[in-house]
Parts: sequence; structure tokens; C-alpha cells
Amino acid sequence: MAKNRRNGISPTIAKFYKSIENRNIHEGRVVDQAYYKSNNIERLFTNIRFDCLFKINEPIVPRFILDFYSQVTVQTDEYGYLVISFMIQHEFITLTLAQFGQILKIPYNGQAVFTNEWDLASLEYSQETEGPYSTDLPTPDDIRRLLELERVMVDRTIKSQTVTLTPNQILTKELSPDMKQWEELIRENVFGLGGHRDHLPACLAHMLYCVVAEEQYNLAYFFVKRIECARANPTANLPYGMFLTRLYRHIMEVYPHLDNGIYDIIDRVMRPFALKQTRRPRSDRGKARHSVSSSSSHHHGTSSHQHDDDDDDVETSRASTPSPTTYLNSLNPLNYQNYEMPSASEQTDETLFERQTTLLNQTQEMHKEMRGGFKSFGKALKGVFSKKKK
Repeated sequence: MAKNRRNGISPTIAKFYKSIENRNIHEGRVVDQAYYKSNNIERLFTNIRFDCLFKINEPIVPRFILDFYSQVTVQTDEYGYLVISFMIQHEFITLTLAQFGQILKIPYNGQAVFTNEWDLASLEYSQETEGPYSTDLPTPDDIRRLLELERVMVDRTIKSQTVTLTPNQILTKELSPDMKQWEELIRENVFGLGGHRDHLPACLAHMLYCVVAEEQYNLAYFFVKRIECARANPTANLPYGMFLTRLYRHIMEVYPHLDNGIYDIIDRVMRPFALKQTRRPRSDRGKARHSVSSSSSHHHGTSSHQHDDDDDDVETSRASTPSPTTYLNSLNPLNYQNYEMPSASEQTDETLFERQTTLLNQTQEMHKEMRGGFKSFGKALKGVFSKKKK
């Protein structure tokens, strides 16, 4: 394996970290009891198993999240079911969508659709028309009627240009106060990846429809599609930090030999999501909530954009754990390489043995580099990722 001795790091390791450089981890928010006890949230959300969104209260395992996102692949088996595959250290792990939903404790049956679009019409052309996730979706008219929207404006300024909104483009201010509270909770723990919070993404409007209509919603399908989307976007934040802690616990239980001390569990940065309080004086905003501590001597910074109050049309990031590059100085070498996921028909014992042999050989090579190559990931990565040629 060729080595870049000038920087003290192999191209394989550099390639691994390149894809996650400057990415943020979105933790999610713990929800205060007073919040979900108000405005029928507890009853309505429990009816469609969305109570998982306010029953989540987990620490964060940054190294595991990076391991997961670096290799996760979503495929469809011969029957049309989604399969999630990834590597944790040297173990190749495959889960069905139902297994994934059970582990994360989120619903994995019901209406299924994924789109990043704003316009409600995007739901129809984004849905699967056949197979196990084929869904009879409500029409845009159905959604608008059930949400009892009140159009407050038809013109909106976007990048200094006046744009006339279509009836299928919903603004959050058109929601009733009670429904606005439901929207905030769902956005925090299902979306929560920044963007303009003054309008309602089509999938979020669909989720609100399911809450009101008491229609089951396949949250696991949405999670996996968003994970796949974030994995493919080099600038996207990495979602579902708290939920992935449940996956971490499951894997450590099934594969106890992977619990080898390399995964630090840290406190969350974001404060609990609570009912709105009186807005603090401007001079108090931006002050750190608290420092993040762990059982190790590793240092983890806090992040910005932690305010509960958001003005309309303000782009906001809810990624509450800092960039993974913050953690790289304290990470041990990783034990696997990027790979092309074989199809179900190609996954034989022979190919599995060949892949595992390659990974083990690479692991040994990595450890040799670590002993004689460099002491600080930070210094090595600085050289690898610098655009300035020496």
C-alpha cells in the first residue's frame, strides 16, 4: 500500500477522513415534560407512535456516529425492502428496516415517502408506486384542509426577488398556535438540520397530517432516506445523534468484542426543548450553556445556534455537536476501508472471507503506520487536507 510519508498518513486513511471533514453531528433535543404534556401532544403523538420523539434522552457517542456514517449504505433487496449495511471496526453489519426501527424504537410501518422539497405536490412524485412501501398518500388539498391553514401572504421575497407562493407552499406562520408547537417538536428531532424555518417542508406537512388524521407514519423509512441523503451530501450535517446511541448499545451487546474502549460517551450540548420563555436580553444571548464533559481527557467544544427562538426566514443550524475534526486528535486508527456493497446475490461466504481478510491486513498496516508514522492525527490531517501543495 502506497504511503504519503511527507504527511505521515496513508492515502487510505486520508480518504476515510476526507468524507467527514467539517461535518456536524445533530444530536436531537430532549423534550421537557411540560412541553409534551401541553396542547394534546402526548395523546396525539402516542396514537401514531410519535411519542418516540419526546421519549428520547440519550448521550452522544461521536466516534460511533462517524464510524456509522463513513460506511453506511442503503440498498433494496429482491423483494423491494430496504436494507441498511455498515461496518463497525471489522464487523460487517446488515439490518432490515424493521430491525433498524425496532433498535431505534421508532415506528417502521405506515405511510412512507421522502422528499426534501417544499411544495406539497412533490410528495406524489417522490412516493414509491410499487413494492412494500407503496403508499396511498393524501392529496395537497387533503393536507391543507385537515391542517386548517390560513393563508397570510401570497408574495415572499427570496434573494431580493418577489416570488408568488403557490397554494402548496405552506409557511409555518399559517399553522395554528397548537399545531405550531407540534411542528417545532417534529422539526427538532426528525429534521433539525438547519435551513429556513419559516416554511413547512412537504414531508413535515405530511407528518402533521398523519398526527391529526391518526394515520400511522413510517418514521424508520424517513430516517433511513435522510441518512442516505446526508451521507451523499458532503456538506450536510449528520442527523439522529441520540437515536444512533441506541444502535451503538445494540451493537455492543451483540458484538461485545467491539466494546474495546475506543468509544467515548459524552454529554449533550443542547439544553432540553421547553415551552417558550420570556426572550432573554440580547446581551445574554450566545453565552455558552455549559461545557461538555466525558470520562476521558478528550476535549469537546460547544457549538453555536443553540437558541430556542428563531426569527422567520433565518437560516439556522441545529447541529449541536461540533465538527468531527474536533475529535480527530483523540481518535485511534480506524480498522476498515471504503467498499462497494455487494448485492444480496453476491454476498457469498467466499466474498465475505475475502473482504474480511483484506480488512484485517489493512488494520495491521494501519497500526504499523500509527506506531512509526505520526503522533497527532490533527497535524497529519492538516497536511493531507491542505490545498496548498508543498
